[in-house]
Amino acid sequence: MVTKKKRFMCMVLSTAIVAQISSSVIAGNTLAAGSDPAYTSQVLLEASEVSAPAANAPKINDHVKIAESTDYNLYFLEDDLSIIVEDKKTGKYMESAISYDDGKSNKTWYAAMKSALVLTIISGNDDTKQADLITDDVTKDITYLENGFRAKVKWKKYGFGMELIVQLTDEGLSVRIPDSSIVEENENFFIGTISMYPFLGNSYLDDKEGYILFPDGNGGLIYLNDKEGTYSTGFSSMIYGKDYGFEDSQVINLLWDRYEMVTEAEQVIAPIFGIAHTDDKIAYLGVVEDGAMRASIEAHPNGVNVNYNRAFAKFVLRRNYTQPTSNNSTSGSLHLTEADRTHSDLAVRYLFLSGDDADYAGMATAYRDYLVNNGELKTSLDTSYDTRVDFLGTDRESWLMGTRGVTMTTADDIVDIYDDLEKSGVTDLFSVYKGWQDGGINDLPITKYDADSKVGGTGDVKKALSNAESRGISLYLYDDALRINPDEHNATFNVVKRINKRRFTEETYKDVYEQMLFLTPARSTKLLNGFVNKYTKKKGSNLAVAGISNALFSYTYGGKTYTRFNTAESYETLLDNVAEKTDLVLEQPFSYLWHDTEAFLDMPMYTSSFMFEDESVPFLSLVLKGVMPVYSEYVNFEANKTEFFLKLVETGTFPSFYVTKENTADLLYTNSNDIYSAQYDVYKDTIISYTNSLKELNSKTEGSTIVEHDILGNGITRVIYSNGVKVYVNYSQDTQSADGTTVEGMSYKIVG
Repeated sequence: MVTKKKRFMCMVLSTAIVAQISSSVIAGNTLAAGSDPAYTSQVLLEASEVSAPAANAPKINDHVKIAESTDYNLYFLEDDLSIIVEDKKTGKYMESAISYDDGKSNKTWYAAMKSALVLTIISGNDDTKQADLITDDVTKDITYLENGFRAKVKWKKYGFGMELIVQLTDEGLSVRIPDSSIVEENENFFIGTISMYPFLGNSYLDDKEGYILFPDGNGGLIYLNDKEGTYSTGFSSMIYGKDYGFEDSQVINLLWDRYEMVTEAEQVIAPIFGIAHTDDKIAYLGVVEDGAMRASIEAHPNGVNVNYNRAFAKFVLRRNYTQPTSNNSTSGSLHLTEADRTHSDLAVRYLFLSGDDADYAGMATAYRDYLVNNGELKTSLDTSYDTRVDFLGTDRESWLMGTRGVTMTTADDIVDIYDDLEKSGVTDLFSVYKGWQDGGINDLPITKYDADSKVGGTGDVKKALSNAESRGISLYLYDDALRINPDEHNATFNVVKRINKRRFTEETYKDVYEQMLFLTPARSTKLLNGFVNKYTKKKGSNLAVAGISNALFSYTYGGKTYTRFNTAESYETLLDNVAEKTDLVLEQPFSYLWHDTEAFLDMPMYTSSFMFEDESVPFLSLVLKGVMPVYSEYVNFEANKTEFFLKLVETGTFPSFYVTKENTADLLYTNSNDIYSAQYDVYKDTIISYTNSLKELNSKTEGSTIVEHDILGNGITRVIYSNGVKVYVNYSQDTQSADGTTVEGMSYKIVG
């Protein structure tokens, strides 16, 4: 695993720099807080030191030029460690500190807008006070490097210290705080969060044209226009989702105590953010390289506290939490601070872009190249077209003193559906079989290769897998490796407890099984490896894994505390092993696991539609198209299927259907009652139609990546592939024209 950790390091620095990487490996539950956790990359830089810049060195806004790469210059101001990155071709630049003060911000915000480092301080129950380089008594020991600088910073009052390393390379700007350099020497003060250059690329009101890219769902934009104080908040979300070790399962609104009315916000799947000044044709994509497992992405338009647009990563070192003093939650509680801080380097790589590349499509291309160069994306995957048709086997409904099975699709039914689709010319298929296991879809965890008798038993499932293989169809068995059903299995041990030592429960808001629990990473490792060994021993190979692919959490077990870094390392080690033994696909995987999956299942096609969002863009789809097969969320459950189909055309995403042989009305009294429309006979014609249209499109773009994506106005979007093919999508009801191409309303046209 040491070699895999190098993928999380920054890209190759200049030849004068040698990075010595030390890291720790954990397996199961062997590493507790206080040890060196996974994903810590303690970089000891051996760079050539240089003298301070000459008095006559070029300057921009009092910042002195200290380094240059092929395309950019780096300017630096010692007072606040602020920087400016200048495009050498155009002279346009981005600043890390505001250069214009409108006089409307208080002292604290003014300091945050000028400081290279902004910290929050934990002192007792208070975790809101700010530490910075402007208002506090800070010492700075600065060493100049041939491509940047190193600054040792110490806050005298609070006893905090750390080292900030900034380097300009041909690949971009690297900003890093080594974990080994962080010190807390005053027992009355602890570091809560650290933000590095939170105003890099800032702009005042509508002084710049452009936008902020934020990683909600597939991707969203916030325009750099004057918001006129409309919004009180911007985007703030943890990378890789909520930390359930600190947060409860979501409380949702139900219709008739049964149906969800509000869906949960989309998760941050990839640790990125960006700013584009389109009028200056300069942009950057920020990639959180280290510390992402416990960091949030912040993207705030003007009017949110200050009149400046900004985006950045905020790293969490410690949190306060509430510890109940008894099992009775009303009897009192204690407010505590985590005993140990996060141990990881904190690092952001800024990939700068200029000219025609300085937009979100250019950011997507830069991110794709970054992932490929660092081994985080495979380049040998088969990206030929398939329609995804998944099946539900069986679930349970309450019956007398227990439950009884409700069978929806047997293994033989799957073969019959394949036969029927083949007669209609649909042979390019990809499938996941859910609820195949003994006890049905909610009988978790899966511990053995034993199919439910109601779907035909293990023998019939094997025959279905063999039949699919003979047709060239990829049929995968589904395994949620995260959850355990306490109504079906002993959940006294090996389940996740939150930081306050209370057992985490996931409410299902269903009648048969009301709660699910999470397995500890060590238990998931043991059970999934055990199942894989049994499955592969009987010649099984195709496996779809869920749960552990898109959940991260802190937890306590056996008196020890484990972090999200520990959990991520356990999951990656586990899935590395599984990927070596099976053909593995993952359900909506977080980006740190992309190197283990042969396809991306359930790509979100939209965002959470936050009020401050100005535009939804398919950023992740642009990154992955042509490199990895990407399958959408289920078509069945989309209200506007015509618009959704056009989204598939626009992004090159393959469609997904969830079907059953029997009428879904039979699921009314099961935990699968939210599958309100899935019967194959109802969706057969739609599957055929989608396949014919999207297969034709993919035949003209297969093996190509998307190099340009433009929202042209009047409902028209243009997509350009690397082989020159252009796709025009018209989301309006009226016929529209663009580039001399006419497209009918709610339709598309392929050119080239």
